[in-house]
Parts: sequence; structure tokens; C-alpha cells
Amino acid sequence: MYNNLFNMSKAIYFLFIFVVLLFSCKSGSTVAKKSAKDHRNSEKRHRMDKNIKFYYGISLTDVIDRAKIENKLVFIDFVADWCAPCKLMEEDIYTYKPLYEQINRDFISYRVDIEKENGPNLSYLYDVKKLPTLLFLDTQGEIIVKKEGSLGITGVIELANKAIEINNSK
Repeated sequence: MYNNLFNMSKAIYFLFIFVVLLFSCKSGSTVAKKSAKDHRNSEKRHRMDKNIKFYYGISLTDVIDRAKIENKLVFIDFVADWCAPCKLMEEDIYTYKPLYEQINRDFISYRVDIEKENGPNLSYLYDVKKLPTLLFLDTQGEIIVKKEGSLGITGVIELANKAIEINNSK
């Protein structure tokens, strides 16, 4: 009987140690993830100086008004936090200097998260079914060019040029 009791208390002790180690490892990895995330965020803030200048969290009306004042078209990038192709486009495509210089020169750019703020309404209004979705609008808010899915550098440049060409032929 004492032997069984001793073995049982030993098993409970090892189980306790295992649980403590399990939770301590998990919290440590959370700290590591947070510091990695903080590092990525600081890189992202730094990189935004060499990227498309997007407006966030304002109304589409404000974006269109700014486009009218600056005599530009509107570029909308529909995204979501969980969208991997959206993140790749931001990191690999929008950081290409000739592309971001052209977009910043010719367009007022607006990034819309489909799940936040006015994103659900705008994604409904413009029938966004796939991410990323790129829209080029005139100053009346009408679609000039729409592309669903990710693109490479030349694809985005071609869409931007097509939007300018179509708008100029109106």
C-alpha cells in the first residue's frame, strides 16, 4: 500500500512539473513572438517612408476630396490582417521604387481593411469578393479598373497606367 501511495505521489509530482514547464515554455514563446512582432512593426514604420503613402481610417469621401484637390485619381487596396498575399504585396511589390513613386505621384492611395471601420461597407459597395482587391477610381468614386487577387510589380504598374489612360480618354 505504501509502495502504491509512493508511486502515485511521484506520478503527481512529475505531472505537476510537466504542467509548470509546459506553461512556462508557452509564455516564453509568447514573449518571443511579441518582441519579433514589435521588431516587424518598427521595420514596417521605417519602410513606410519608401512605400506607397496610404491613407487609413478616414472616409472615402475625404480621400476623393483630396484627389480632386490634387488632381489625381484614387487607388484603393482592400486587405485584411489575415491575408498573406496582401502582406506580400505590401512588402515585396509596394516597396519597388518606380512603382511607389508613380502611385504616389498620380494617385491618392487608400488602404481599407475589409473587417474594420468602414471596410465592410466599402467592400460591399465595390463588390469585393477576394483579397487583395485593387481598385482605381475617378474623382466621382466610379471604378476605372478593378483587379482581384495579387499582382506582381509590372501588373500593378500596368493597371495604374490603364486607369490613367481610361480616365484621360473620358
